[in-house]
Amino acid sequence: MAEKKVSCDCGKVIRESTDDQLVNAVQKHAREAHNMKLTREQVLAMSEPV
Repeated sequence: MAEKKVSCDCGKVIRESTDDQLVNAVQKHAREAHNMKLTREQVLAMSEPV
């Protein structure tokens, strides 16, 4: 599987090698840094190949 990334508006870039790892990392960042709850579908829609 190809590595994917999500670039947050705050400047943080999260890169992971699997969808599950990416979703978990982005959801954690959104919750802890921005008090936001994102679904798996939202995270994957924001992701792009590295």
